[in-house]
Amino acid sequence: MQAVLVIGRIVFVLVIYLFLLRLLTVLLADLKNKGILTKEESELGCLEVLNGADMLPKGRKIRIEPKGLKIGRGKQNDIVVPDHFCSVDHAEFKYTHGAIIVEDTGSTNGTWVNGERINSPIQLVPGDFVKIGSMTFQYTRWRNEGI
Repeated sequence: MQAVLVIGRIVFVLVIYLFLLRLLTVLLADLKNKGILTKEESELGCLEVLNGADMLPKGRKIRIEPKGLKIGRGKQNDIVVPDHFCSVDHAEFKYTHGAIIVEDTGSTNGTWVNGERINSPIQLVPGDFVKIGSMTFQYTRWRNEGI
């Protein structure tokens, strides 16, 4: 009889702990949904369009994700630039070792950073100007966080 009581008490305590665990997970999910508790995400930066076209209006901010960003005239790119001076696969922005790297992917007219044509991958810093075809972008931090 005593063994049944001990097992019953252990099961009761386990049920209480499972209830508290479930209550905690529901509370955390609710706090995340309301934006009170947010997950820290890496702020990689963005490209702001300085002179735009119909599909890429001036002032639009394009976030650079950790997987990178491909720009070109071809539809397979992340950002399609409607410009005849832009190659089908023009440039790629990569996140490498905590920095954003821009690389020309064999374009005809080249990729320009701060007025200089790049021939190899180059690390971007906030404030850099990137010219692809006839469009100019400025690399900035996302959400105006400090440097």
